[in-house]
Amino acid sequence: MIKKYAWVAAVILIAVFVGTLGVLCAGTAGPVQAGVAAAVKGDVKAVAEADAAVHALKSGDKVFMGDKVETGPDGQLQVLLLDQTVFTLGPLSAVKVDEFIYDPKTDDGKVKASMLKGIFRVVSGKIAHKRSENMSVNLPAGSIGFRGTNVAGIIDGQKSLIVLLGPVGVGRIYVTNVVNGEVVGVDIDAAGNATIVDGPNSAPVPVFQVSEADLSRIAGALGQQVTGSETTGSEPTGIAGPSGSGTGSSVNTQALINILNTLDTMSQESQTAAQDAASSSAASSDKKSSDQHQSEGNQSVVSVPPGK
Repeated sequence: MIKKYAWVAAVILIAVFVGTLGVLCAGTAGPVQAGVAAAVKGDVKAVAEADAAVHALKSGDKVFMGDKVETGPDGQLQVLLLDQTVFTLGPLSAVKVDEFIYDPKTDDGKVKASMLKGIFRVVSGKIAHKRSENMSVNLPAGSIGFRGTNVAGIIDGQKSLIVLLGPVGVGRIYVTNVVNGEVVGVDIDAAGNATIVDGPNSAPVPVFQVSEADLSRIAGALGQQVTGSETTGSEPTGIAGPSGSGTGSSVNTQALINILNTLDTMSQESQTAAQDAASSSAASSDKKSSDQHQSEGNQSVVSVPPGK
């Protein structure tokens, strides 16, 4: 009889253990939190990857891996990841947190996100500072690799402007795209320098400088300011809060898109001028060399007097 009760008790204990384990597993099988929403202003929503459910975001709400965060015409926010990576979005912008793994004890992990449209700023966090290759941000065409810094950009369709904000002498970014099956890119290590990726199968244009006026307009759309401390520090400052302080009630998004298109045109014209100058210089050099050879050939002709 005692053995029978002991067997029954053992079965009950096993059942309780399995049930408890099932609850624990179910609890960990849900969405993985990547960060929180902060400084939310205007219309901001998140679309969950699991069920495509759409819900409005407010400051303090959790953001999960796989979420697509999108702002409306008057929307702004920061997405603060758990490793202190910061994504700042301006109006009519969107980002998706594709992958987020983080161990706060060691700062090991991986950050992978996609900037889908609009105006954005990214400040790299602890994961990238420990191992830079573990953070990347994809663009509609191309991607950004981080070396412990912050960067801003504008996306129009599949065209992207990417500009390094700082810190000077420490941070850098590597912008790449696949061209004819090969990865090509440019390295940017000076604050205010930028490149443009025009779309699929297009190499990033050679690095060029963005004017202070255009940098200020980009920062303004993000609810921030470009100051001396802003371009040399790694922490975001000056973002507009829920009350709407900072940038006013509206942002002319089309004006920012025009910045991208204007800079792209200027960059292409600069490249064409440089190529023309190089071709002209090469042609001049070839002509000079040809004339010199012809002159030397004429000098080498010796006249022989008749009868000799």
